[in-house]
Amino acid sequence: MGKTAAELMAELAKNKEYFDKKDVQDKRVQDLEDICKSDEQELVRELNRAGFTVNSVWDLINTKDDYLDAIPILLKHLKVRHHPKILAGIARSLAIPTLSEDDKLWQTLAELYKVTPSDNEIDRPEERGAQQAIAIALEALSVSQRTKSLEDVINNTPQGDGIQWLRDKLNEIKINDNSRK
Repeated sequence: MGKTAAELMAELAKNKEYFDKKDVQDKRVQDLEDICKSDEQELVRELNRAGFTVNSVWDLINTKDDYLDAIPILLKHLKVRHHPKILAGIARSLAIPTLSEDDKLWQTLAELYKVTPSDNEIDRPEERGAQQAIAIALEALSVSQRTKSLEDVINNTPQGDGIQWLRDKLNEIKINDNSRK
């Protein structure tokens, strides 16, 4: 019979190597939280001044509250150099299909996707995810009139994170366009 959870915990409590690794991991997590909090401080301040009570840009994602009035602030900060986790939060918060007519937003995201490193180019795991988040936003904003631009993004970054979602979306748009003919 295997060990009980209590026995395993008692064994781990005596394992210095386990606690040393756990301390290092806890420190890395806390450091990342501190870096992100500092990095997004101005963004959070601007959002709060505009009437959006958030502690992080990530608070906007999946909220049921309307935050369309925050889009200019988010777009502004999309162009500011932020930690990749904050950039990912900004991009994810812009993945709103009702914004699909915003040419400026589309162009900014498309260009940003092309220059943002993919996860396999990033050594530090805590700095991964930004390109995928931008792909999520691009996929949400992809409409028929963006076919050429979407093809350009796909062709320029064929190994990008989330690229298959963009390919699938392009195929979906083309199928829908052909069925309307």
